[in-house]
Amino acid sequence: MKIYIESHGCTANEEFARKLEDYLRKKRFEIIKDPKKADTVVLNTCTVIETTERAMLRKIRSFGGEEGEEKKLIVTGCMARIQSEEIKEANRDAIILDQRYFYDLFRKEEKNERIVAYNGKNGKIGTVSIGEGCIGDCSYCISKKARGDIKSRSPEEIIEEFKELIKRGVREIRLTGQDVGAYGIDISYDLPHLLERISRLDGDFYVRVGMMNPHSIKDILDDLILAFESDKIFKFIHIPVQSGSDKILRKMNRRYEVKDFLKIVDAFKSRFGDIGFSTDFIVGFPEESKEDFERSLELLNACEPNKVNITRYSQRPFTPYADVCIYGGIKKERSRIMTEEVKRIYKKINKRWVGRRVEGVITEKGTKGGLIARDIFYHQIIIVDKIPLGSMVNIKIEEDRTTYFMGRVI
Repeated sequence: MKIYIESHGCTANEEFARKLEDYLRKKRFEIIKDPKKADTVVLNTCTVIETTERAMLRKIRSFGGEEGEEKKLIVTGCMARIQSEEIKEANRDAIILDQRYFYDLFRKEEKNERIVAYNGKNGKIGTVSIGEGCIGDCSYCISKKARGDIKSRSPEEIIEEFKELIKRGVREIRLTGQDVGAYGIDISYDLPHLLERISRLDGDFYVRVGMMNPHSIKDILDDLILAFESDKIFKFIHIPVQSGSDKILRKMNRRYEVKDFLKIVDAFKSRFGDIGFSTDFIVGFPEESKEDFERSLELLNACEPNKVNITRYSQRPFTPYADVCIYGGIKKERSRIMTEEVKRIYKKINKRWVGRRVEGVITEKGTKGGLIARDIFYHQIIIVDKIPLGSMVNIKIEEDRTTYFMGRVI
């Protein structure tokens, strides 16, 4: 049987899709890249914002087989858990399956051989999930309704998955989840202890720690920074702030203030200097005034991230603000203003790196040719040299391309 898998959304969804591929290959199914030639299509959905939901529904309609065809469509992911009616309206023949159904299959198979999120054809990157869900209850977030409260995997299970990926030659292992910083709170464990155990594993690999919410890590900050000192952990953090206004943060139910976020960022920067730092902002949240937005711009300039994800507020069902929205033109303009400010910050930061010599690991093939290398601060550096995947190389950074660099092996 020929199966096509398409995945959208977060890295946790990507981890699931890669594990599903690994499982199906072990069962002798053929994974193909053309949905038209597939006997079965698996669509792993995301519904984080309205535009994504609409895109998913278009996919669900388009993946329906022609009349007389036996093609099956399996829909999984967040929409499968909370928007089954919408799925059936788009395609009444769609088979809706919760990801948990597949994870049960994975666990049964792992009695014989471990299932991991890794495809070695295009890179040396693997992904390991810390579990599912989060400890927050943000007023704009539909993902919480789909994923629920945090359910951490045991540290032993995570370590065994790391060992399998290392055995397969993976060089970059991404630790992922809806909130990696909350890991272990439900099993009397925590992220710093997990990172310490991972760091003691033998092998040549690096860990990219996924998104951590400020309220999840503010009480474990000192231990977390100590854990990050390991040579096996990329000096990169993704800490979403969402707004620079404490008033808006309260309405979002984010459970921290701007000063808490700044304390965390300052602590990491004080210890690791050039640490790679990513954050997220939502613009146009209900009741966000001009002054609130200006506070977000002030915070952006105060912390100077290497990467910023800007999202226009989107009304989502099952949330307290489902029926409240700011005029779309205001959201669009605020997004434009912040994007311009982000570009200015990128230019300022990146200027310092052009001409530097760094050591990097070749992790994957570029989508438009070349190879992608990562230095210890997780900068993306494109090189055109012919180097085997997984190699450690010395690189001179030669050109700033805003969101990545061009370099050459020296």
